[in-house]
Amino acid sequence: MRIGLVGLGARRNLSELLEDARTARDDGFSTYWLSQDTTHDPLTAIALMGREIPEIKFGTSIPPTFLRHPKVLATQALTVQEATEGRLLLNIGPAAPPNRDSYFGYVFDQPITHMRRLITVLRRLLNGEAVDTDSPSLDLQGQIDINVGAPLVLMTAFKPTMVRFAGEQADGIFTWLVGHRTLSDYVVPEVTRAASEAQRISPRVMAAVAVCVTSKVKQARASAAERLEIFNGLSSYKAMLAREGVLWAQDLFITGEEDEVTESLLKYAKAGATDLVVAELCPDATSARRTRKLLTSLANR
Repeated sequence: MRIGLVGLGARRNLSELLEDARTARDDGFSTYWLSQDTTHDPLTAIALMGREIPEIKFGTSIPPTFLRHPKVLATQALTVQEATEGRLLLNIGPAAPPNRDSYFGYVFDQPITHMRRLITVLRRLLNGEAVDTDSPSLDLQGQIDINVGAPLVLMTAFKPTMVRFAGEQADGIFTWLVGHRTLSDYVVPEVTRAASEAQRISPRVMAAVAVCVTSKVKQARASAAERLEIFNGLSSYKAMLAREGVLWAQDLFITGEEDEVTESLLKYAKAGATDLVVAELCPDATSARRTRKLLTSLANR
């Protein structure tokens, strides 16, 4: 199972992001991910990283698709794909706001319909095909002439309709705060079955998890609970937590001694995850060093 890292968060400059990504590559991790919580634009930062740091792949999760026209997103993604020499992983989703009524003034409406239309058009544009569509929600003509292969397109999906659609249309599914039981009993069977019925290869299943190796478990859990609190109010995440049989996002936080954390991570591999994407959520430097040491050893097995 491949292991990747979630990169440094907000209030970091580009030099710090580059150094963090370079360290992740040197430590043997397969992927390095930037999210919308990053201070800088993730795709722009990844383009810069890819020019300077070879071998490791770079992922972005998730460009809010309600804020980007698919041709704009496809053009930017192909530009980054060229800059990174084919090492971009593009994870997309509607990026639901806490308030469903609007997102920076844009109407957040019919996310399932939106994603179905978007990914169908986006995949065609990324493959260099001409598109001509005219609907109330999407008006697009033309194609993109950038001579580079399409990046892998992943979907963050929760509802059964979208999980199946990820199997039918995307190259994989990206989960965050989804427990190993839910992965095994729901996500992996649904997305794999959908891919098979669509006569597509088995999709990547990328499970993102929050981790800290520490002896100060109580302190680590309190810190993680504060950082993960926002997800407790989002309906999609609440539904997945309920499937796992837990109440709060922090209940899925993986912490403890090295053997405990290793055992918990391996459960995701047994559940069908092809990749782990780890967010290191440690409240102190000692725990952070222990966490990175363990993850490095697992990544280089």
